Amino acid sequence: MHGQQVTTQTFDYTVSFQTSGGYELRIENDYTLHTPHGSWNFSPEPSNADSQELAALADQRIEHAAVSSDGTLTVTFATGSELHVQASPSYEAWTVAGPRGMKVVCMPGGELATWKATDT
Repeated sequence: MHGQQVTTQTFDYTVSFQTSGGYELRIENDYTLHTPHGSWNFSPEPSNADSQELAALADQRIEHAAVSSDGTLTVTFATGSELHVQASPSYEAWTVAGPRGMKVVCMPGGELATWKATDT
């Protein structure tokens, strides 16, 4: 996802970000957004669609995405904002899906399930 731009945001009972390179980040757990202007905690509910802080992520470029050993996903944007999604003990917290079937799912407890992209 490095260097890609957020092109679409979707809010239902998950939060989804699609990128210019064909990736999708889907969040199904509580998450935190840190910006140069403050920090906000969110849950994956449709009511967050009105958040100015989340709306500001539209069209931003992703600088870096990383997963820690406990399953926490951190996405850093060009503006310095960071999105943090911790693993859940009970359900899948987040998914990153990419081109040609690539997928990483944060399983309950933080273990990662991965599928590599196919060659075709």
